[in-house]
Amino acid sequence: MQYELPTSDRVAVHRAPEGAVIIVRAKRHLLIMAFFLFWLCGWTVGGFSAAGALVSGAMKGNPSLFLVAWLGAWAVGWVLATASVLWMFAGKEQLVVTRTGVTKTVSIPILSRSWHYNPAHIARIRRHVVPQPLFGQRGFDNPLGTSGGVAFDYGQTTVTFGTSIDDAEARLIMEALNEGLGRTGVAA
Repeated sequence: MQYELPTSDRVAVHRAPEGAVIIVRAKRHLLIMAFFLFWLCGWTVGGFSAAGALVSGAMKGNPSLFLVAWLGAWAVGWVLATASVLWMFAGKEQLVVTRTGVTKTVSIPILSRSWHYNPAHIARIRRHVVPQPLFGQRGFDNPLGTSGGVAFDYGQTTVTFGTSIDDAEARLIMEALNEGLGRTGVAA
């Protein structure tokens, strides 16, 4: 009999004397990724065909206002779908925790965004339960929103971290966060 490994393949905690680095890799939704890749192929061909018709002057008279508006919507849809595929394929959230600062970074291969927090203003580290919709899983986990599995209060705002994590992974993150901040004896 072979047992399942008791470790997470998405959450990694690297402890050091000065703090901790917590990494949560994005959840891969294979069917959604496959659909988006297929959809992006057709969407890209359609968009470039419409842009080519607009630029080449193949349309008689003035360019259609509808076509210009459609190309704007096309560009927004293309960017969002591409960012979603990149997030599911290689996205990650990283939390660098020391007694002097906490840095949260959300990144995909071509973009990243970081936020810096003063540990003196961090309070109430807790599990953040995200309500599930009536039917099915959440297909789109938003690391920039409030879908993180761990939360802490930062002054008058709530900061979340770790999209789509389970209870055991959240406990691991909360323990590492408390240890990195030098808060011993805090229940996670």
